[in-house]
Amino acid sequence: MRIVDIFASNKNREGQLFSVIYPDENGDYKECEFERLLNLWTNVEYLRNYAIKNNIKYVYQFVKSRLKDVERIENLIDEIFEQNEPLDIYFKQLWNSETGVKLLSLRKGKTSSKDGLRIFAIKIDDNCFLITGGAIKMSQKNDDHPDTKEEMKNINKVKHYLQENDVFDEDSFYELLIEINYDE
Repeated sequence: MRIVDIFASNKNREGQLFSVIYPDENGDYKECEFERLLNLWTNVEYLRNYAIKNNIKYVYQFVKSRLKDVERIENLIDEIFEQNEPLDIYFKQLWNSETGVKLLSLRKGKTSSKDGLRIFAIKIDDNCFLITGGAIKMSQKNDDHPDTKEEMKNINKVKHYLQENDVFDEDSFYELLIEINYDE
């Protein structure tokens, strides 16, 4: 697993939003989860096939809605950075019952309750998040659909990895990033 700063080339945004890069079946690292998701969710053929596979009645409306969801996600993230707002505006607690401050809190990104896309992340510290994956929301509970169920495995695997490497705040996270990059 690798971790990249999504906005490393933008000094106003660097060091706030990171993404995991998982190795492919050949062990190669290609694209971060954030980019992979945006590419999938803007691929009309992929969305159409996904709708058919999941027995969506109105395929055209489903595709159109997901494309609008991606646009809202991109616009909201841009707006958050432009206005120097906290990323908590987008990344909410994964479990609605979670309250208070929690170490390595699991989060879901959504623009509204009608948003059909979820980006999953771990809150490392104030305004420092690590994206672990995402899914098209097809059920009320994450365990009720294979895609979100798989993403719950991924987010927990990454959280466990962070815990094993003694990540508990932004400083320890940056130390891990230096270590990962040094080992490459």
